[in-house]
Amino acid sequence: MTLAPIVERELRAGTRNWLTYYLRVAGAGAALIAGILFGLSNGFVPNAGGRLFGELHRTLFWGIWLLVPLLTADCLSRERREGTLGLLFLTRLRAGDIVIAKGFVHGLRALALLLAVAPVLSVAFVMGGVSWNQVVLSFLLNLSVICWALAAGLLASASSKHWAQAVIRTALLAVCFILVLATAVGWALLPPTRPGIGIGMTVVRWQASGDYMLLSGMRFLSNPASGVALFPPVYSGPLSSWSGPIQVSPATGIRVWRAGGGPPLLSPRSAPLLWSAAEVALASLLVLAGAIWLAGLWTRRVWQEEPPSARVLWWRRTFFTPVLWLSFFRRWMRRKLERNPIGWLEQRTWSGRLVTWAWFSIIVCIYSSILGHPNLFRSPEGLGEILAWLLAGSMALSSAASFRRERESGVLELLLVSPLGERQIVFGRLAGLWSQFLPAFGLLLTLWCYIASFSPFPRADADSSGALVFFLTTFFSVPVVGLYFSLCYRNFFSAFLATLAVGLLLPVWSWDLLGLAWWFVNTADLQRSSWGDAVITQIIIATICWVSLNARLKRRAFPLERIQA
Repeated sequence: MTLAPIVERELRAGTRNWLTYYLRVAGAGAALIAGILFGLSNGFVPNAGGRLFGELHRTLFWGIWLLVPLLTADCLSRERREGTLGLLFLTRLRAGDIVIAKGFVHGLRALALLLAVAPVLSVAFVMGGVSWNQVVLSFLLNLSVICWALAAGLLASASSKHWAQAVIRTALLAVCFILVLATAVGWALLPPTRPGIGIGMTVVRWQASGDYMLLSGMRFLSNPASGVALFPPVYSGPLSSWSGPIQVSPATGIRVWRAGGGPPLLSPRSAPLLWSAAEVALASLLVLAGAIWLAGLWTRRVWQEEPPSARVLWWRRTFFTPVLWLSFFRRWMRRKLERNPIGWLEQRTWSGRLVTWAWFSIIVCIYSSILGHPNLFRSPEGLGEILAWLLAGSMALSSAASFRRERESGVLELLLVSPLGERQIVFGRLAGLWSQFLPAFGLLLTLWCYIASFSPFPRADADSSGALVFFLTTFFSVPVVGLYFSLCYRNFFSAFLATLAVGLLLPVWSWDLLGLAWWFVNTADLQRSSWGDAVITQIIIATICWVSLNARLKRRAFPLERIQA
C-alpha cells in the first residue's frame, strides 16, 4: 500500500513544524479573547452559556476560514518549486495519494484547532444554557467549513507554482466557496417544507430570494445560536391561508409567527435542523472528495515542468501586456524607478499592479450595485466597515510578505550594501505599499463619507466618523507593523498573524482588556473603548514598530537564509 508511507512522511514533517503548535495556541487565545469580550458586554451570568457558545463558534468559524486555506495554499506548489514533486513520482505513488496525504495532514491540523478551543468552550457549559443540539450543530457546521476550506487550498495549490499565485487563487476560491456554502445552508434552513415536523400547515409558496438565503445561511453558519428569521412562506391549513415569518434556532427549534399576532406555532424538536446540517456536512465531504480528485488530476498533469503553451502565451500577451498609452506607462514606471526603486519592486510586474486595480474594481462594483438601496443611507457604516476590514487584511497580507522574496533570494543583502540608507529602504517600501492600496482605500473612504452625510441619525454619524478616522490611521500604520514582523519572523504565516494581532486586533481590544482588569481590581463601572482609543493605540504601536524596524535594519538583526513557507 503506497498511501500509508506518504501519510507518515507528511505527519512527521508536520510534527517538526513549530507552526502546528503555535496554531493551537493562537486558536485558544482568540477564543479566550472572544469570551472576555462577551463578558465585557453581557457579563458572566447564569444560563448565558448558550450565547457565549455562539460567540465562540463565530470566532472559530472565521478562524477556520482565515487559517485553513492559507495553511493549505502552498502545500503542493512548494513541492513543485523545490523539485521534490518529481522525486515522489519516481516511486509507486500516484497523484491522488499525494493530494490525500496533504489534505489528511492539514485536516488533522484543523481538527486539532477545534480541540484546542475545547477548554474555552467548557466555560459555556459551566455557565449553563448550552443544549446538546447546539453542540452537535456547531460540530457539523464547522466540519462543513473545514471541508470547503481544505478544498479551496488544495485546488489552488495544485494549479499553482509560485507562492503569491497560490495565495491569490486560494483567497478567491475561499470567497467563492463561502458564498456557495452559505447559500446552500440558507436553502437547507427551510425544514417546514418537509412533512411531519409538527406544525400541521402546508407550504403553498415561499416568499424568498437567493440573496436573502445567502445572508440567512451566512448568519446561521457564523452563529447558529442567534436564530435566523427567514422570509415568510404562505401557508394553507385549518386556519385558512396566511403567512408569517419563521425563526429557526437549535434552542427553540422551529417557530412560525402568526402574521396577525397571537402565540406562535411551535415545533420544539431540533431534528429538522440537525438533519439539514448533517446533509450539508455530507455534501461538504463529497465536495472535498471531488476537490481531491481534481487536484490529483491537475498534479499528474503539471508535475513535469514544461515551457508555457501557446494558449498561456496568448493569454499573457492579450490580457497582461500593456497596450494603451505605452509611452505614458513607460515614463511613469521609469519615474517610479528613479524616485523610489524600492517601491518600484512592488509594482514592476502585472500581478503587483493587479492587486491595486482589483480592489478598486471590487469597491466600484459593490457600491454600484447597492447604491439605490434605501437602507444603505440609514446605516452606511456596516458595508463600509466590512470592506475596510477586508482591505486592511489585504494590506497586512502584502506587508507581511513584502521582504520575503528579497530575503530568500538574497536581494535584501544587495540592497543593504547599496548607497541607499536604512531609512530610505524602509520608507521606499512603505511608499510602494501605500501607493498600491491608495486608489481602493481613497475611493472607499470617500464613498463612506458621502453616504454618511445623508444619515438621519446623529449618533450613528458620530460612530461612523470615528470608524473613518480609525481606518484612515490603519492605512498608514498596518504597513509599518507588517514590515517589522516580516523581518522578525522566518515564517510568513507567523508574520501575517502577528500583523493581524498587533496591527488590527490589539488596538481595538487593548482598552477593553485594560478596562476588564481595572474592573476586577476596583469593581467600578465598566466602560467600553471607543474608536479614539483605538486610534491612539495604533499610533503608539506604529511608532514603536518604525523605530524598531530601522534599528533592526541597522544592526542586520533579521534572518537572511532561505526559508520554507
